[in-house]
Amino acid sequence: MKYLVLLSSLLILGCGSAGNGDEESETAGKEIADDYNEMQDRAAAVGDAREQKKDDVDAALEEAEGDD
Repeated sequence: MKYLVLLSSLLILGCGSAGNGDEESETAGKEIADDYNEMQDRAAAVGDAREQKKDDVDAALEEAEGDD
């Protein structure tokens, strides 16, 4: 029985990848990470623009209330 387990383990390990696709997976991972970071930067820019508009509206409201 233990020889069967040993043979099965060796067969599974022997059929494993030899690292041929590692460069591709790193490139794909880097591309995905770059796209994700770009989306995060764009979202942050939209958030900043939204906050600036909110501050402008708040300032205009305070100015309008002060004129009363």
